Parts: sequence; C-alpha cells; structure tokens
Amino acid sequence: MVIHIRLSSLTAAENDDPLGRAWYGYDPDATPEELWDHNRGDYRLDADRIASERWAALNYQGMVVLVAALDDPKHKVLTGMPGRPKKALLGHVLRAGDYVHDALIGTRVTHDSRNSIQYGLDPVAESPDEDPLVAWDRPGASGQGLQMDAAARRAIENAAQDRLMRYYRERGWTVTDTRLNRPYDAVAVRGTEVIYLEAKGTQSAGQSVILTRNEVDHARKHPGPCRIGVWSGMRLIDGVVDFEAGSFRVIDLAPEDRDLRPRDFDWTLPGRLS
Repeated sequence: MVIHIRLSSLTAAENDDPLGRAWYGYDPDATPEELWDHNRGDYRLDADRIASERWAALNYQGMVVLVAALDDPKHKVLTGMPGRPKKALLGHVLRAGDYVHDALIGTRVTHDSRNSIQYGLDPVAESPDEDPLVAWDRPGASGQGLQMDAAARRAIENAAQDRLMRYYRERGWTVTDTRLNRPYDAVAVRGTEVIYLEAKGTQSAGQSVILTRNEVDHARKHPGPCRIGVWSGMRLIDGVVDFEAGSFRVIDLAPEDRDLRPRDFDWTLPGRLS
C-alpha cells in the first residue's frame, strides 16, 4: 500500500511547530527535498498500519506531486504534544527514472473523506522482469525483489525476524525486538557482548537482499557487531509461511561499495550458496 498525503495550499506554521517548520502545504517553488521535509508530519498515523508500508505520495489538488520511499525506522513520534502523539514519516525523495516514482507521479488521487491521509494500492509493474531493479520477490529469482502483496510481505518479514531472534536465543543471547524504532531489527546481548541483528526473508534464492540506506549506514558506523540472518527460498501456502521450506544462514553484515547497487541497495552476499 502507498500512504497518500493530501497537501493544503502553502500555510505558515505555528511558532511551536513540532518539526520546527516555517511552513507546510504545497509550495511550487520548493525543491522536492524541501517539500518532503515540510510535509512528512505531523499526522495521527497508526504505527502498526504504517510499519509495513514502503512508499508515500504527496498530492495537491488531487494530483501526485512527490513520491518518497520510507526508510527504517519508518516514522518518529513527535513528543511534547497534547492528546494522542502524532508522527512524522522518515524517508527519501524518489526521482524520475525510479519505477515507483514514474508509476505514481502525476496520477490522480481522490480522497473519500476529510482525512488528509489515505492508503492506496501499490504500483504494479507491467513487465517487472524487464528491469532487475523492480523485479518481484518470487521463487526462481536469484535475489530478493519487491513484494507487492502487503500481507505476504508482513508474513515473510515477521517469520524471518522471529527465526533470527530464536536462533540467537537458543544460543544463550538475550534478544530484544527493535524493528519499529531503530535502523536494525533486534539487539542481542550476552554478558558484555552486544550485536545488532538484521533479518531478511525472500522467496528467491537469496543471492542478494535489499538494504535500506539506514541499514547500510548503521552497519558501516558499527563494523564488527552487525549480523544478518537471511531466510531464502521461503514459501507461502494460502498466505501462511511454510517453516520447512528454504534455507537460513547468518553472516556478518559488512556491505562494501562493490557489492551494493542503489535502489535502496541490493547487497550481493559474499560467498556461494551451499
């Protein structure tokens, strides 16, 4: 699903604006980065609902004017506000040539209520196999691709995360789930040792996996204590993960430039599959 955000006309922000903005709404003279930064919050978003979303689209007068990919963590809670806390999305602007940008930019959006937030279907590629950057995540593919089915994506991600955390708990580590507010999925502690865990699940052969910029940045800032668990060859039966299918391996998360291809990033895993 895509989070669609309806923009107002250009409006001066209050002095106590939680994001420190001078304005919000649509400014035709703003750069795409400025437009995103001034309109990514503050909204009453359901954390569980947005946790599985990958894209946000800003629309003005019914037309999409900006598309962004959501990074991990996918939102921040704005503190110091009365009532239910509001949230701001975290992400980066997509440019022309990106498949999702080109599929959404300039399209029409109809909001069925006064709510400025609504959810739309993911863009679907007409021929996704023509470009490896927009390939589906599917059996037979060499590396992880996009999973357009939100329910399938959640099932795969949750199962891979649970398997990785169980792997370390069975080896005597205390493992804490951090996927909603950190650039890594979990942290494991044993005595004085601390390691950061990232989980990836894919129906493909798992020769490459998708890393976000935040995941790459964190791994580079913490060389050594970062691990990634990759469950490849996963299979869904009627939407349920088959726990007997595929293979699972844990390796160091130490991505080098030569192994990265920007999307966010495709990371070619070192070594051969056994």
